[in-house]
Amino acid sequence: MGLKDLFKDVTDLAKESIDSIQADLALKKEEQERLRAEMDQRIKSYTDTLVEQLISSTDTSAQPLINADDDALLSFTKNFSEKLLMPVNSPVSTKINLHPDEEKALKNVTKTFPGYNIQEKFLFQFKDGKGQTLLLTTSNLYFKILFPENPSFFAVGSIPQEKLFCITINQGDAHCTLLVNGITLITTPVEEIKTIDILTLTEYLKRLGSNDFVIDDNQIDAFITAKLDPTTREIVAGFLEPEEKLVYFAWGLGSLVAKKFITCTSQKIVLYDRESSSKKSFPYDQIVSLTTQPSTVSFLDLSLTLGMNPNDTEIKTIDAIETISILYAREAERVIQIYQSHKPDAATAAAPEQAPTEPGQTETTEPTAEDPIAMIEKLAGLKEKGIISEEEFNQKKQELLAKL
Repeated sequence: MGLKDLFKDVTDLAKESIDSIQADLALKKEEQERLRAEMDQRIKSYTDTLVEQLISSTDTSAQPLINADDDALLSFTKNFSEKLLMPVNSPVSTKINLHPDEEKALKNVTKTFPGYNIQEKFLFQFKDGKGQTLLLTTSNLYFKILFPENPSFFAVGSIPQEKLFCITINQGDAHCTLLVNGITLITTPVEEIKTIDILTLTEYLKRLGSNDFVIDDNQIDAFITAKLDPTTREIVAGFLEPEEKLVYFAWGLGSLVAKKFITCTSQKIVLYDRESSSKKSFPYDQIVSLTTQPSTVSFLDLSLTLGMNPNDTEIKTIDAIETISILYAREAERVIQIYQSHKPDAATAAAPEQAPTEPGQTETTEPTAEDPIAMIEKLAGLKEKGIISEEEFNQKKQELLAKL
């Protein structure tokens, strides 16, 4: 056998080997596609059966959970979100999204729930750490839950609003379960769902079912008190005079380990420093003006995180000016709303003349841009606190580096 023949034999063997490998790969791909098709069919059968169980209530006296028009539902949910959603351990730790702060959640809704119609209105979404989701709109209840046979897959489905009779939450020693029409949909470790989220969602659903859409100051005071930890509850109680009510509470940028928090009562705003155990009080009748504007990281569109970018809030009294830099935009705007609704008329009349303010002064205005390197350092700090994700940090970092 000559060298030429030897090379030919080697080439033929190599070709046969490649053909064999490609054939094996084709068979494996075909097998994978077959197995996936079988899995998809099993998931579909499970989902169809589950939906049938959910909508086939055996209780003939059962009434739909929701008995109000869309405008009333949206108005109530917005009011509930403003007055009762907070406080949580931190604004980024809650697993609940409520109208009107659904912008971030909506980015994934159409991808997660193909049947979602843009015409229906978002009310609330609950999402646990495994991606299991309940989404309630003005038309449907959508669910995305772990497929029991293989938790690497999800079952995704929906039921119409008129077939939704109840949503309940049961908290056990080890697990928390969310039930729809008496059927367990989501089971998640109890340590993953904060008690405050359970309180919030339970209260929202109770009010939704009873059409109890009016939220008064006494209810706000009681609900905030119930959601505070015992130590903070005792501190805050020391701020209050007889008949004075809690109206709002915010941990601000951080969590339970944050050094400061802010409280609004029916009479004043209180900034408390837990490190020094000191407080600053600003009675509404002594405040000349209260404004907010974005901090220097806001122009980076950090609203990706629950629509809450860091803000600076300026409280101006006759004697001094206090700048509070611990609040997110939504929190700062809520503090201003509370001040506007609780300030006495005399405070406005007594205010010294000053130059007219632009209509957008209490809203967000574009801050002066900083050095990109300094901004990256600030972003890194936000990432470490969990305020922005690794993905958001890297995206903004690349945008800033491109400016150098």
